[in-house]
Amino acid sequence: MTKTAEEWLSYLTARMDKERPRTDLLRSYTNGSSPLPEMGPNLAKAWLKFQRRARTNPGKLVVSALADRLIPNGVTVGSRGDSPAAQAAARIWRDNRLKVVFADAIWDAATLGCGYLLVTQDEDGRACVTYERPEHMYVEPDPVRPWRALAAVKVWRDQTAGLDHLVMWVPGLRLAYTRSAYDQSKRLISRITGDWSLDADGVQSYEGVPPVVVIENRFGMGEFEHVLDLIARINWQTLQRLVIISMQAFRQRALKSAEGSAGLPAEDESGNEIDYQKVFEPSPAALWELPPGVEIWESSQTQISEILAATKDDWRELAAETATPLSIMLPDAANQSAAGAEQPQKALLSKAEDRIERFKPALAYLIVKALAVEGIDLDETETVEILFVPPHAVSLTEKYAAAVQARNAGEALETIQRNILGYSPEQIAQDKQRRAEEQLALAFALQDSPQPASVAPQPEGIEVR
Repeated sequence: MTKTAEEWLSYLTARMDKERPRTDLLRSYTNGSSPLPEMGPNLAKAWLKFQRRARTNPGKLVVSALADRLIPNGVTVGSRGDSPAAQAAARIWRDNRLKVVFADAIWDAATLGCGYLLVTQDEDGRACVTYERPEHMYVEPDPVRPWRALAAVKVWRDQTAGLDHLVMWVPGLRLAYTRSAYDQSKRLISRITGDWSLDADGVQSYEGVPPVVVIENRFGMGEFEHVLDLIARINWQTLQRLVIISMQAFRQRALKSAEGSAGLPAEDESGNEIDYQKVFEPSPAALWELPPGVEIWESSQTQISEILAATKDDWRELAAETATPLSIMLPDAANQSAAGAEQPQKALLSKAEDRIERFKPALAYLIVKALAVEGIDLDETETVEILFVPPHAVSLTEKYAAAVQARNAGEALETIQRNILGYSPEQIAQDKQRRAEEQLALAFALQDSPQPASVAPQPEGIEVR
């Protein structure tokens, strides 16, 4: 059954409101505002500041370890780099800074489970690709092809005008709504549902499906979403360690009286109450005389080495659960043995390769839509492919070491530049041209250089000195 525009509006705004708490929760684990460890209801508000010191940010470590291996590097259309479609795709990539735009959407996919990209048309008729934050957009994906949208809604607040704006895409229609902002002091809209009015010129038609592309992570989950309890345990143990250190930063002292001893008197000879805290004030030059049967007891400091060891065990478990190298979680683990570090690195690379294969269809679909915006239709022989820097070779050392091995094995230079060095098609073409220019210049230099003169034969009997 096909939904009407009003039904889509009610459905999408309700779904966005329902999804917002989860989005805010997962985002908080990567920007340093994750939930604080539990506290009693009677604690003073001053403890909030103390609790914030116990927050760690492992979600960002998990996401960045993966995202640093997912680097978009270019686009190819068909087998020819000089076709009109290929040149248009290269221009769209350059003008829209798609390397950055794709990277932002991939970060959201790794953090929240999905990332959104919007394809529109600018005032010059060119394709405009923008990254959209899930805090401002909700998309109902196609269940068969999850990178396509059945319907989408985007909201934002204009604080200057005091208005909230909503744009909804349903099959064939783009609808724009406005409403009065409930709280103009807040930049983000807390509730999406309700009170929207269709603008006078807010209905536009278009062909095809909504111009939104969804980058979905595996199972639609963030990379650390399944270990939130483990992260909460790490933060809780950190809080307990800080409490122990704060409460027992100094040794406590007490006066002990022997059994049967009268102890210390409460009043002096004049009947005045004795302030023993002042009498026994610590000082490097203090000397105390204690009556018989009274001695000073001093507490010992609590050892937190076992707590630290338990926390490190939790970090190790987190690294294993998320396929993140331990050296990223615990810097002191960077010097572990090569054999111990090899397996986590393989797990991370395997995860990166899996995510690349999942994201490629969505990103290629976006390029197809962007080309269609500019009136360029592809035939069946022109396949769009998004290139990524090989996840196993991100640093220059790794790239050139692998390139030397591949060259020694007989691989072609352009194949090495694309699959190992991660060159974009434009970089490969430029390098090929520059190598040809260098060879031509070298040939001319050899031709113009003076040749060594040959020694003329001398008559016999004449010695040449």
